[in-house]
Amino acid sequence: MKADIEILLNKYWEGKTSLEEEKMLRQLLIKAEGFESEKAFFQGIEEFEALEEAPFTIQRKNPWITNWMRIAAGIMLFLASGIVLNQYLHQRAEKKAYKEVMQAFALINSNLEKGTNSMYVMQEFKHLNTPQQLFETKEEK
Repeated sequence: MKADIEILLNKYWEGKTSLEEEKMLRQLLIKAEGFESEKAFFQGIEEFEALEEAPFTIQRKNPWITNWMRIAAGIMLFLASGIVLNQYLHQRAEKKAYKEVMQAFALINSNLEKGTNSMYVMQEFKHLNTPQQLFETKEEK
């Protein structure tokens, strides 16, 4: 019997047993002496299977507590969504202000270029020293 158990255990640990062989191994382990760690292992598996068959149920001790928890969760959800919305609107306003500032800088730059281009015409007159020479007027004495 011990030899059969050892053969089945080796097959089990290698993952080569069928369901019938596993059932036979459990029955042999129950009847046999020794193999305490293997018995505990299979007993743990049986307890785990029993837990899967009877799912956990939540026992409500006080329904008022669950209602308050729902209300609190709703308030937290509302506050979190408000914070996220506020951050989104703030970022959008920042982007809009940035675009407006960049457009203003572009306008200033274009007007400044126009002004500097018109100053090149005045470069031709820089050799003249006085306004009289510029306007070709003669001073009367």
